[in-house]
Amino acid sequence: MIHGHGDDIFDYAGTIRHNFSSNVYPPTALPGLQEHLASAISTIGHYPPAEATALERRLAQRLQCPQGGVLLTNGATEAIYLLAHAMGPGCRSAIVVPTFSEYEDACRLHGHEVRHLRSLRELTDDVQAVWLCCPNNPTGRLTPRSELVAAAFSHPHTVFIVDQSYAFFCLGDQLRPREGALMGNVVMLHSMTKRYAIPGLRLGFVAAPEALVDTLRRYRMPWSVNALAVEACRYILDHADEQTFDMEAYLHEAQRLRRNIIALGHGIEVPPTDTHFMLVRIPGCDALMVKRRLMDSAGILVRAAHNFTGLSPDHIRVAAQSAEANDRLVEAIKS
Repeated sequence: MIHGHGDDIFDYAGTIRHNFSSNVYPPTALPGLQEHLASAISTIGHYPPAEATALERRLAQRLQCPQGGVLLTNGATEAIYLLAHAMGPGCRSAIVVPTFSEYEDACRLHGHEVRHLRSLRELTDDVQAVWLCCPNNPTGRLTPRSELVAAAFSHPHTVFIVDQSYAFFCLGDQLRPREGALMGNVVMLHSMTKRYAIPGLRLGFVAAPEALVDTLRRYRMPWSVNALAVEACRYILDHADEQTFDMEAYLHEAQRLRRNIIALGHGIEVPPTDTHFMLVRIPGCDALMVKRRLMDSAGILVRAAHNFTGLSPDHIRVAAQSAEANDRLVEAIKS
């Protein structure tokens, strides 16, 4: 279990005015979803399906994937630990870092031999599994689709686990679930938690070759996706086309935030990002200290990024909010 995730707002009840620590953006929620779930609260009085195969078939059809190529999960995180478990002890896993810490946690929990890569160009033929977040958390960078496809074809005996939890928040060219499922050695993880702003509900899915999905089914516990999450998935499939969120405008605002932080000077670094969140390096400042001071002075919560492999202790991560909130963050850092 990794400690130090973003969105630990529950530790600071009533003191946070603006939450930049979570990569979930509430305005992306599907209209009517919360109201529907409130009206469906009686479903918690019954067991959910042990395996939500009917929903998985509907989801596969929507994604144009093979019928048996989709597995509904308790968030993308369940899929990460299921995959590490299924691959078993001794699996040689390579993780492209810095990235989400759960990949390494799951691999070590299940006895993998773990090595770190800075890019897919460092990949060798003896690696059995590659873990890649795309777009990446915490850097926000997108691995080009062409680079990913080339690596998968060049290493046909390596399983490429591509976590696309933030795919919705990126306009760049990305691998589609159907393409991944048909390539034979690509597994794609998706998070409805991020896409529909329901992190407390835990809902995601795997798109993969049918044989691998069948293997994952044998390792998962029954009823891992709860009744309300199943109901949310039904609603999403019925109403997904009703989303009207302007992603282009939101990403434009994220880039404005990045430029304004850089303009503060004092050696502050904000590397390029392809999505709505970004790393900020404030030289000489401890990330946990920055986090505490922003909370105390402005009620602003950021993600201390000191515990990402490969990052120095002076990194924080922020996810763009409204223009007004973003301006307050810049002023708080400046002061």
